[in-house]
Amino acid sequence: MTKLKNLYEAPISLIKGMAVTFKNLLSPSITLQYPTQKQPMTEEFRGLVDLRAEKCIVCLQCAKICPTGCLSITQKAGAEKKRELESFEYNIELCCFCGLCEQVCPSSAIYMSKIYEIATYGREELHINLLNPKKYARWLHPTVK
Repeated sequence: MTKLKNLYEAPISLIKGMAVTFKNLLSPSITLQYPTQKQPMTEEFRGLVDLRAEKCIVCLQCAKICPTGCLSITQKAGAEKKRELESFEYNIELCCFCGLCEQVCPSSAIYMSKIYEIATYGREELHINLLNPKKYARWLHPTVK
């Protein structure tokens, strides 16, 4: 009885499998040629921390709320006793990409970028001064070796 059942079900399952194969054969390809083609990130994606230095009011809220302490800010007294940024260090090794620094910033100076490829050959490259305009240049346009 099982042999007759197998003889009946085998061609049906073969036809179903071939139907799926032909359906996918005629549909357009969805494979991206990584790393030259990349999937666009969603609006909710949280990548590396970035800074709009001109908007920063040096309130230090981002450094205070950071659970891992990956942000380090030094300030100096500028003209008219106004606080100015001297350095704004970001340690990618410690960052957990929680986005709390972005949420607490009253002037929207800090934001989470869409950069997600952060491979390096040494740890020293993971300590970044966010005041440097070319801070993420090596990760924006990576080269394949």
